[in-house]
Amino acid sequence: MSLSLLRIHHLRNIKDVEIVPNSSINIFWGSNGAGKTSILEAIYLLGRGRSFRGVEIGPLITSGETNTVIYGKLDIENNHQNSIGLSKQLRGKTKIKLNGESVNRLSLLAQTLPLQVLTPKSHEILERGSTYRRRFIDWGVFHVEQNFIKFATNYNKALKQRNAALRKSPKTAFAWDSIMIKNGIQVESMRKQYLEKLSPIFNDKTNSLFGRDDIIINYYRGWSENETYAESIKKREKDDLKRGFTSVGPHRADIKIEIAGQSAEKVVSRGEQKLIIAALYLAQAKIAANESKIKPIFLVDDLPAELDDKKRVLFLNELMQLGLQVFITGISKDYFSTLHSSTMFHVKHGQISEVN
Repeated sequence: MSLSLLRIHHLRNIKDVEIVPNSSINIFWGSNGAGKTSILEAIYLLGRGRSFRGVEIGPLITSGETNTVIYGKLDIENNHQNSIGLSKQLRGKTKIKLNGESVNRLSLLAQTLPLQVLTPKSHEILERGSTYRRRFIDWGVFHVEQNFIKFATNYNKALKQRNAALRKSPKTAFAWDSIMIKNGIQVESMRKQYLEKLSPIFNDKTNSLFGRDDIIINYYRGWSENETYAESIKKREKDDLKRGFTSVGPHRADIKIEIAGQSAEKVVSRGEQKLIIAALYLAQAKIAANESKIKPIFLVDDLPAELDDKKRVLFLNELMQLGLQVFITGISKDYFSTLHSSTMFHVKHGQISEVN
Protein backbone atom coordinates (compact mmCIF):
# COMPACT_ATOMS: atom_id res chain seq x y z
CA MET A 1 0.00 0.00 0.00
CA SER A 2 1.16 3.54 -0.69
CA LEU A 3 -0.17 7.07 -0.57
CA SER A 4 -0.40 8.21 -4.19
CA LEU A 5 -1.91 11.68 -3.68
CA LEU A 6 -1.94 14.12 -0.79
CA ARG A 7 -3.79 17.44 -0.76
CA ILE A 8 -3.42 19.84 2.17
CA HIS A 9 -5.48 23.00 2.70
CA HIS A 10 -4.93 25.48 5.52
CA LEU A 11 -2.82 23.31 7.81
CA ARG A 12 -0.56 25.56 9.89
CA ASN A 13 1.59 27.51 7.40
CA ILE A 14 0.62 25.29 4.45
CA LYS A 15 -2.16 27.08 2.60
CA ASP A 16 -2.81 24.90 -0.44
CA VAL A 17 -0.54 22.15 -1.78
CA GLU A 18 -0.85 18.92 -3.73
CA ILE A 19 1.83 16.25 -3.53
CA VAL A 20 2.24 13.14 -5.69
CA PRO A 21 4.52 10.95 -3.57
CA ASN A 22 6.92 8.24 -4.62
CA SER A 23 5.75 4.76 -3.62
CA SER A 24 9.13 4.24 -1.95
CA ILE A 25 11.14 7.01 -0.20
CA ASN A 26 9.96 10.63 0.01
CA ILE A 27 12.31 13.24 1.46
CA PHE A 28 11.24 16.70 2.59
CA TRP A 29 14.03 19.09 3.42
CA GLY A 30 14.13 22.74 4.42
CA SER A 31 14.86 25.06 7.30
CA ASN A 32 13.15 24.85 10.68
CA GLY A 33 9.61 26.25 10.54
CA ALA A 34 9.32 25.73 6.78
CA GLY A 35 6.40 23.30 7.10
CA LYS A 36 8.12 19.90 6.81
CA THR A 37 6.57 18.42 9.94
CA SER A 38 3.12 19.65 8.86
CA ILE A 39 3.28 17.32 5.85
CA LEU A 40 3.80 14.33 8.13
CA GLU A 41 1.12 15.71 10.43
CA ALA A 42 -1.36 15.78 7.53
CA ILE A 43 -0.73 12.10 6.79
CA TYR A 44 -1.03 11.28 10.49
CA LEU A 45 -4.38 13.08 10.64
CA LEU A 46 -5.65 10.89 7.79
CA GLY A 47 -4.56 7.73 9.61
CA ARG A 48 -5.41 8.60 13.19
CA GLY A 49 -7.92 11.46 13.05
CA ARG A 50 -5.76 13.56 15.35
CA SER A 51 -2.37 15.25 15.42
CA PHE A 52 0.84 13.95 17.00
CA ARG A 53 1.77 17.53 17.94
CA GLY A 54 -1.03 18.34 20.39
CA VAL A 55 -4.79 18.15 20.90
CA GLU A 56 -5.73 21.79 20.35
CA ILE A 57 -7.50 22.51 17.07
CA GLY A 58 -6.62 26.21 16.84
CA PRO A 59 -2.88 25.87 16.06
CA LEU A 60 -3.65 23.31 13.32
CA ILE A 61 -5.59 25.76 11.19
CA THR A 62 -3.85 28.44 9.15
CA SER A 63 -4.19 31.85 10.76
CA GLY A 64 -7.28 33.67 9.47
CA GLU A 65 -8.99 30.48 8.24
CA THR A 66 -11.88 28.57 9.83
CA ASN A 67 -10.97 24.99 8.95
CA THR A 68 -8.32 22.66 7.58
CA VAL A 69 -9.02 20.03 4.93
CA ILE A 70 -6.82 17.07 4.04
CA TYR A 71 -7.40 14.50 1.32
CA GLY A 72 -5.44 11.41 0.35
CA LYS A 73 -5.60 8.56 -2.15
CA LEU A 74 -4.21 5.16 -1.25
CA ASP A 75 -3.11 2.60 -3.82
CA ILE A 76 -3.76 -0.92 -2.55
CA GLU A 77 -3.53 -4.40 -4.07
CA ASN A 78 -5.12 -5.37 -7.41
CA ASN A 79 -5.25 -1.77 -8.67
CA HIS A 80 -7.79 -0.74 -6.04
CA GLN A 81 -7.78 2.66 -4.36
CA ASN A 82 -9.08 4.04 -1.11
CA SER A 83 -9.74 7.71 -0.48
CA ILE A 84 -9.70 9.46 2.89
CA GLY A 85 -10.91 12.99 3.51
CA LEU A 86 -10.73 14.88 6.79
CA SER A 87 -11.80 18.34 7.84
CA LYS A 88 -11.40 20.02 11.21
CA GLN A 89 -13.20 23.24 12.03
CA LEU A 90 -11.94 25.95 14.35
CA ARG A 91 -14.63 25.18 16.91
CA GLY A 92 -13.50 21.57 17.10
CA LYS A 93 -15.90 19.70 14.82
CA THR A 94 -14.21 16.94 12.81
CA LYS A 95 -15.60 15.21 9.72
CA ILE A 96 -13.98 12.12 8.22
CA LYS A 97 -14.92 10.27 5.05
CA LEU A 98 -13.59 6.97 3.77
CA ASN A 99 -14.39 6.31 0.12
CA GLY A 100 -17.06 8.99 0.35
CA GLU A 101 -18.77 7.48 3.40
CA SER A 102 -18.76 9.17 6.81
CA VAL A 103 -16.59 7.46 9.43
CA ASN A 104 -17.04 7.66 13.20
CA ARG A 105 -14.63 4.95 14.38
CA LEU A 106 -10.99 5.99 14.39
CA SER A 107 -9.97 2.33 14.49
CA LEU A 108 -11.30 2.04 10.92
CA LEU A 109 -8.89 4.79 9.86
CA ALA A 110 -6.00 3.01 11.56
CA GLN A 111 -6.86 -0.19 9.71
CA THR A 112 -7.10 1.60 6.38
CA LEU A 113 -3.96 3.71 6.77
CA PRO A 114 -1.59 2.10 9.29
CA LEU A 115 1.29 4.38 10.25
CA GLN A 116 4.61 4.08 12.01
CA VAL A 117 5.74 7.45 13.34
CA LEU A 118 9.16 8.48 14.64
CA THR A 119 9.50 12.04 15.93
CA PRO A 120 12.19 13.87 17.93
CA LYS A 121 10.14 13.03 21.03
CA SER A 122 9.78 9.30 20.37
CA HIS A 123 12.66 8.53 22.72
CA GLU A 124 10.36 9.60 25.57
CA ILE A 125 8.78 6.14 25.39
CA LEU A 126 11.77 5.13 27.54
CA GLU A 127 11.21 7.86 30.10
CA ARG A 128 7.48 8.45 30.33
CA GLY A 129 4.79 6.33 31.97
CA SER A 130 3.85 2.79 31.04
CA THR A 131 0.74 4.05 29.19
CA TYR A 132 2.94 5.12 26.28
CA ARG A 133 4.68 1.76 26.11
CA ARG A 134 1.40 -0.14 26.19
CA ARG A 135 0.18 1.98 23.29
CA PHE A 136 3.26 0.95 21.34
CA ILE A 137 2.64 -2.75 22.03
CA ASP A 138 -1.08 -2.52 21.29
CA TRP A 139 -0.53 -0.75 17.96
CA GLY A 140 1.53 -3.72 16.85
CA VAL A 141 -0.89 -6.35 18.13
CA PHE A 142 -3.87 -4.48 16.65
CA HIS A 143 -2.44 -4.80 13.14
CA VAL A 144 -1.59 -8.51 13.27
CA GLU A 145 -4.34 -9.94 15.51
CA GLN A 146 -7.82 -9.40 14.08
CA ASN A 147 -9.68 -9.97 17.37
CA PHE A 148 -7.41 -7.95 19.62
CA ILE A 149 -9.48 -4.77 19.54
CA LYS A 150 -12.60 -6.72 20.58
CA PHE A 151 -10.91 -8.24 23.64
CA ALA A 152 -9.14 -5.00 24.57
CA THR A 153 -12.35 -2.98 24.27
CA ASN A 154 -14.32 -5.46 26.37
CA TYR A 155 -11.60 -5.52 29.02
CA ASN A 156 -11.31 -1.74 29.25
CA LYS A 157 -15.08 -1.29 29.52
CA ALA A 158 -15.27 -3.82 32.36
CA LEU A 159 -12.24 -2.26 34.06
CA LYS A 160 -13.87 1.16 33.95
CA GLN A 161 -17.09 -0.21 35.45
CA ARG A 162 -15.21 -2.11 38.16
CA ASN A 163 -13.18 0.95 39.16
CA ALA A 164 -16.30 3.11 39.32
CA ALA A 165 -18.04 0.50 41.48
CA LEU A 166 -15.03 0.20 43.81
CA ARG A 167 -15.47 3.88 44.61
CA LYS A 168 -19.26 4.22 44.61
CA SER A 169 -20.86 0.78 44.96
CA PRO A 170 -18.34 -1.73 46.42
CA LYS A 171 -20.84 -4.57 46.70
CA THR A 172 -21.22 -4.71 42.90
CA ALA A 173 -17.57 -4.19 41.98
CA PHE A 174 -16.55 -7.83 41.75
CA ALA A 175 -19.41 -8.67 39.39
CA TRP A 176 -17.11 -7.41 36.63
CA ASP A 177 -14.29 -9.81 37.44
CA SER A 178 -15.35 -12.65 35.14
CA ILE A 179 -15.52 -10.33 32.10
CA MET A 180 -12.15 -8.80 32.95
CA ILE A 181 -10.53 -12.20 33.45
CA LYS A 182 -11.95 -13.69 30.24
CA ASN A 183 -10.89 -10.77 28.05
CA GLY A 184 -7.76 -9.84 30.00
CA ILE A 185 -6.26 -13.28 29.50
CA GLN A 186 -6.75 -12.92 25.73
CA VAL A 187 -5.20 -9.44 25.71
CA GLU A 188 -2.17 -10.63 27.67
CA SER A 189 -1.73 -13.74 25.53
CA MET A 190 -1.75 -11.75 22.29
CA ARG A 191 0.67 -9.19 23.70
CA LYS A 192 3.05 -11.91 24.88
CA GLN A 193 2.99 -13.70 21.53
CA TYR A 194 3.61 -10.41 19.76
CA LEU A 195 6.60 -9.52 21.94
CA GLU A 196 8.05 -12.98 21.37
CA LYS A 197 8.07 -12.09 17.66
CA LEU A 198 9.29 -8.54 18.20
CA SER A 199 12.20 -9.28 20.52
CA PRO A 200 14.52 -11.19 18.12
CA ILE A 201 13.90 -8.67 15.33
CA PHE A 202 14.62 -5.82 17.74
CA ASN A 203 17.85 -7.59 18.77
CA ASP A 204 18.84 -7.86 15.12
CA LYS A 205 18.18 -4.15 14.52
CA THR A 206 20.08 -2.99 17.62
CA ASN A 207 22.96 -5.22 16.61
CA SER A 208 23.03 -3.56 13.18
CA LEU A 209 22.77 -0.03 14.58
CA PHE A 210 24.94 -0.44 17.69
CA GLY A 211 27.08 -3.48 17.03
CA ARG A 212 26.09 -5.03 20.37
CA ASP A 213 23.76 -7.85 21.37
CA ASP A 214 22.99 -7.07 25.02
CA ILE A 215 20.03 -4.71 24.45
CA ILE A 216 16.91 -6.61 25.45
CA ILE A 217 13.17 -6.10 26.02
CA ASN A 218 11.69 -7.28 29.31
CA TYR A 219 7.90 -7.68 29.47
CA TYR A 220 5.77 -7.39 32.61
CA ARG A 221 2.22 -8.55 32.04
CA GLY A 222 0.56 -6.64 34.89
CA TRP A 223 0.32 -9.34 37.57
CA SER A 224 2.58 -11.95 39.15
CA GLU A 225 4.03 -14.65 36.91
CA ASN A 226 3.35 -17.12 39.74
CA GLU A 227 -0.42 -16.57 39.72
CA THR A 228 -3.27 -16.83 37.26
CA TYR A 229 -5.12 -13.60 36.61
CA ALA A 230 -8.14 -14.98 38.47
CA GLU A 231 -5.96 -15.77 41.50
CA SER A 232 -4.23 -12.40 41.40
CA ILE A 233 -7.36 -10.26 41.14
CA LYS A 234 -9.11 -12.29 43.86
CA LYS A 235 -6.11 -11.98 46.17
CA ARG A 236 -6.17 -8.18 45.93
CA GLU A 237 -9.87 -7.53 46.47
CA LYS A 238 -9.39 -5.88 49.87
CA ASP A 239 -6.55 -3.68 48.63
CA ASP A 240 -8.61 -2.63 45.61
CA LEU A 241 -11.52 -1.66 47.86
CA LYS A 242 -9.24 0.50 49.99
CA ARG A 243 -7.57 2.16 47.02
CA GLY A 244 -10.66 2.52 44.86
CA PHE A 245 -9.07 1.09 41.72
CA THR A 246 -8.02 -2.24 40.20
CA SER A 247 -4.37 -2.85 40.99
CA VAL A 248 -3.54 -5.80 38.71
CA GLY A 249 -4.27 -6.73 35.13
CA PRO A 250 -3.25 -6.04 31.53
CA HIS A 251 -3.83 -2.32 32.13
CA ARG A 252 -0.70 -2.42 34.31
CA ALA A 253 1.48 -4.13 31.69
CA ASP A 254 4.81 -2.62 30.74
CA ILE A 255 8.02 -3.19 28.83
CA LYS A 256 11.52 -2.19 29.87
CA ILE A 257 14.52 -1.94 27.57
CA GLU A 258 17.77 -2.81 29.27
CA ILE A 259 21.44 -2.73 28.32
CA ALA A 260 23.65 -5.14 30.21
CA GLY A 261 21.02 -5.30 32.95
CA GLN A 262 20.50 -1.54 33.33
CA SER A 263 17.65 0.67 32.15
CA ALA A 264 18.58 1.98 28.71
CA GLU A 265 17.67 5.61 29.43
CA LYS A 266 20.19 5.68 32.30
CA VAL A 267 23.25 4.47 30.41
CA VAL A 268 23.08 5.87 26.87
CA SER A 269 23.12 9.31 25.28
CA ARG A 270 20.03 11.04 23.87
CA GLY A 271 21.14 10.20 20.33
CA GLU A 272 21.59 6.55 21.26
CA GLN A 273 18.16 6.54 22.88
CA LYS A 274 16.75 7.66 19.55
CA LEU A 275 18.48 4.80 17.79
CA ILE A 276 17.13 2.28 20.30
CA ILE A 277 13.61 3.54 19.72
CA ALA A 278 14.25 3.59 15.98
CA ALA A 279 15.23 -0.09 16.21
CA LEU A 280 12.02 -0.76 18.13
CA TYR A 281 9.86 0.88 15.47
CA LEU A 282 11.80 -0.72 12.63
CA ALA A 283 11.17 -4.12 14.21
CA GLN A 284 7.49 -3.34 14.65
CA ALA A 285 7.17 -2.15 11.06
CA LYS A 286 8.82 -5.32 9.79
CA ILE A 287 6.31 -7.52 11.63
CA ALA A 288 3.40 -5.43 10.32
CA ALA A 289 4.76 -5.58 6.77
CA ASN A 290 5.17 -9.36 6.95
CA GLU A 291 1.98 -10.33 8.79
CA SER A 292 -0.73 -7.72 8.29
CA LYS A 293 -2.84 -7.40 5.15
CA ILE A 294 -1.83 -3.76 4.64
CA LYS A 295 1.75 -2.57 4.88
CA PRO A 296 2.21 0.51 7.09
CA ILE A 297 3.56 3.84 5.92
CA PHE A 298 6.61 5.03 7.87
CA LEU A 299 6.82 8.69 8.93
CA VAL A 300 10.16 9.97 10.25
CA ASP A 301 10.39 13.56 11.49
CA ASP A 302 13.91 14.93 11.79
CA LEU A 303 15.49 11.68 12.97
CA PRO A 304 18.96 12.63 11.61
CA ALA A 305 19.23 15.30 14.31
CA GLU A 306 21.83 14.34 16.94
CA LEU A 307 23.12 11.37 14.89
CA ASP A 308 26.58 11.24 13.36
CA ASP A 309 26.99 10.39 9.68
CA LYS A 310 27.73 6.71 10.31
CA LYS A 311 24.65 6.12 12.47
CA ARG A 312 22.50 8.09 10.07
CA VAL A 313 23.56 5.90 7.13
CA LEU A 314 22.99 2.73 9.16
CA PHE A 315 19.46 3.79 10.04
CA LEU A 316 18.59 4.86 6.50
CA ASN A 317 19.83 1.52 5.16
CA GLU A 318 17.62 -0.33 7.62
CA LEU A 319 14.70 1.88 6.60
CA MET A 320 15.19 1.10 2.91
CA GLN A 321 15.29 -2.64 3.56
CA LEU A 322 11.74 -2.58 4.95
CA GLY A 323 10.31 -2.04 1.47
CA LEU A 324 7.69 0.39 2.81
CA GLN A 325 6.62 3.81 1.65
CA VAL A 326 8.53 6.34 3.75
CA PHE A 327 8.10 10.06 4.38
CA ILE A 328 11.12 11.58 6.09
CA THR A 329 12.12 15.15 6.94
CA GLY A 330 15.45 16.87 7.58
CA ILE A 331 17.05 20.28 7.41
CA SER A 332 19.67 19.28 4.82
CA LYS A 333 19.31 17.23 1.66
CA ASP A 334 22.86 16.01 2.19
CA TYR A 335 21.60 13.82 5.04
CA PHE A 336 19.94 11.59 2.45
CA SER A 337 22.64 11.28 -0.20
CA THR A 338 22.84 7.49 0.30
CA LEU A 339 19.14 6.92 -0.40
CA HIS A 340 18.32 5.64 -3.86
CA SER A 341 14.98 5.50 -5.71
CA SER A 342 13.79 8.44 -3.65
CA THR A 343 11.87 11.60 -4.48
CA MET A 344 13.08 14.81 -2.88
CA PHE A 345 10.91 17.82 -2.06
CA HIS A 346 12.11 21.23 -0.94
CA VAL A 347 9.89 22.94 1.62
CA LYS A 348 10.04 26.71 2.08
CA HIS A 349 7.47 28.97 3.77
CA GLY A 350 4.77 26.33 3.45
CA GLN A 351 5.39 25.78 -0.27
CA ILE A 352 6.56 22.39 -1.54
CA SER A 353 8.44 21.80 -4.77
CA GLU A 354 9.86 18.56 -6.15
CA VAL A 355 13.63 18.65 -6.70
CA ASN A 356 15.26 16.72 -9.54
